[in-house]
Amino acid sequence: MGSYGQPGYEAFKADPSSGARSWTYGVPLCLMPGTGPAVLESVGPRSTLGSGFAFLGAGVREFTLTPEHTFIISTDPWPPPTSVVPDPMKAAPGLAVSGPPCSQYQNGSPYTELLIGLGWTSPDGGGWEGIEITYTVDGSRHVLVLDHDLMICGTSVDCGSPSTP
Repeated sequence: MGSYGQPGYEAFKADPSSGARSWTYGVPLCLMPGTGPAVLESVGPRSTLGSGFAFLGAGVREFTLTPEHTFIISTDPWPPPTSVVPDPMKAAPGLAVSGPPCSQYQNGSPYTELLIGLGWTSPDGGGWEGIEITYTVDGSRHVLVLDHDLMICGTSVDCGSPSTP
């Protein structure tokens, strides 16, 4: 299993000064060539930063990518509103991911997206430094480690100061 099909780093930061108190982060999932369905066992952080956040849940949605029906990077709240994520969200643990293959995503192709919910609990903020997805293929256990940070701004996570006019 993979995410973009190649190594890379991403970081997303949500700012509670917007008034939101929970967020949904989207991460693509795909299968490496020659592998069968991957059954998700668990989703969690590689490590954490700060203490002002909570894990709210994880789900998966599957849809066909079009200009009008796209993936999300992040949105608020958790769970995501149907106006942003109109597809049914299935619980991640126990779900069999059967595609798409890891390749260039393009319009008209199937898309599988892992949705992770984090909530703000205190001004400390914080979040996940990396994502670990445990899954099995043909009874063999694997762990996909993504260098993908999911953060909530606070004293532990600097998001910079807003510019003033």
